[in-house]
Amino acid sequence: MTQRSRTGADVQVFVVEDHPVLRGVVRLACEHTPGLALAGEAATGEEAVEACRGLHPDVVVLDLSLPGALQGLDVARALRAEGTAGRILVLTGRTDEEAVFEAIRVGADGYLEKTAGMRFIADALLRVAAGERVFTPEQERIAVSQLGEMARRTRQSSDIRAVLTQRELQILELLSRGFTVKQVATRLRLSPRTVETHISKLYRKLGVRNRVQAVSKASAIGLVELS
Repeated sequence: MTQRSRTGADVQVFVVEDHPVLRGVVRLACEHTPGLALAGEAATGEEAVEACRGLHPDVVVLDLSLPGALQGLDVARALRAEGTAGRILVLTGRTDEEAVFEAIRVGADGYLEKTAGMRFIADALLRVAAGERVFTPEQERIAVSQLGEMARRTRQSSDIRAVLTQRELQILELLSRGFTVKQVATRLRLSPRTVETHISKLYRKLGVRNRVQAVSKASAIGLVELS
């Protein structure tokens, strides 16, 4: 981890990236762009969170894939919770929809791929520091789509949960953990026939025909969590 002193009113940038070449690109972007200054660097999430507590940088350039226990999204959550960074610009090799959505969800202000050139990175840093959101139309579309899907699943989960009995929810949880009918009966001190009756009602309410479908649907709408 390296830190540098503040210089005037320049935007103070802190880069969190384990690859030295990428850190070097951000460093050069700051050195060659008026108004930007490198406040520090960190190769791990743990180093970044600790450093930002003292530096309070204006913009954190954050990779999502980091060595150690704290990944990029964890760092973003920590910085937002502690209020130790002004703005967050994600610079990552991940382009999947989940990564884009989760980055926006935890409070990122911009999202760039690592293939972006130095000038593009510098421009994004200045824009983010000025209060702009730096996302492509496609990234914004992904976020809106994912939010809509999440809201739909939440409504569906709430609707289904409202018609399931407490006993049916207990059985659903045990089924999701791989328990057999006999094991469920033993755990809940019921007869296997009674458990089978509850399972039949459970399947009907979920609109499924077997255990795999029941567990899959319950997991998709958040009724159970698969380990």
